[in-house]
Amino acid sequence: MKNFMIILLIIIACVLTTASAEERAFFSGRTDMVLVKGGCFMMGDIFRDIPSSEKPVHEVCVDDFYIGKYEVTVEEFRKFINETGYRTEAETQDGCHSWIGEGKEEKIKEHNWSNPGFPQTPGDPVVCVSWSDAHNYIQWLNGREGRSYRLLTEAEWEYAARSGGKEYQYSWGPGAPSGNVADESAKEELSGLRIWEGYRDGYAYTSPVGSFMSNDLGISDMSGNVYEWVSDWQVNDYYSNSPRRNPEGPAKGKYKVLRGGAWDLQPDTARTTSRYWNEPGARAVCIGFRLAHPDK
Repeated sequence: MKNFMIILLIIIACVLTTASAEERAFFSGRTDMVLVKGGCFMMGDIFRDIPSSEKPVHEVCVDDFYIGKYEVTVEEFRKFINETGYRTEAETQDGCHSWIGEGKEEKIKEHNWSNPGFPQTPGDPVVCVSWSDAHNYIQWLNGREGRSYRLLTEAEWEYAARSGGKEYQYSWGPGAPSGNVADESAKEELSGLRIWEGYRDGYAYTSPVGSFMSNDLGISDMSGNVYEWVSDWQVNDYYSNSPRRNPEGPAKGKYKVLRGGAWDLQPDTARTTSRYWNEPGARAVCIGFRLAHPDK
């Protein structure tokens, strides 16, 4: 019996190793996915000693995973729409939250992923998509490619945004900003925005993915451009009770977490530890998503 168990463990180990090797071979030829080597880091607001949803700072360890180098683009999302005939929640319900001037926003029925109310190139990140829309896109992609794509967990997102858990307040690291946040360019089009004074990124709205310097891991737009849905539910005391290894968030909740800030939001939201949440059906001109894939 002892020898049988040893042989069984060896077989299982070989299967897992083969699966991981197969995944790495598949992704190694792709330029749109980055392998992030796992590790441990102090998650949460390590930069400011004030009460916030980013407290308490706590140690988290994550396994290796793949992350989309870029946010999902308009062109990629259009393929999903064309193949499936899927209609987003903005299209089937009452539109998408959009800016109307003087720092105010409201839901505009005509606005959706293909018509956000401002010009986009095929290479811009798709916006006006709900968490549920992102989930349906991922289900379609997995069926199409036979893979296991998913959204990032919140812990994976922060670990990757901080280039492997480094003490980076913004994904571009130390130094001058290099991202699409609310700036002088945006304020010229939309009065009333709270902006990064004196900074001009050259884009009033979204920018084509990869337009700015990537972080140390080669991942683009993790500070700014669009908020990114992650998989976690939001519960107020979760940071106090989060498991140390591979936390996946609470089992249920009312709101889903978003990370990374956006082109139209104050720079503070683009910090690597900043957190925001909304109902899974929420959609806005500043909300998109990014893919992840387990390394197994």
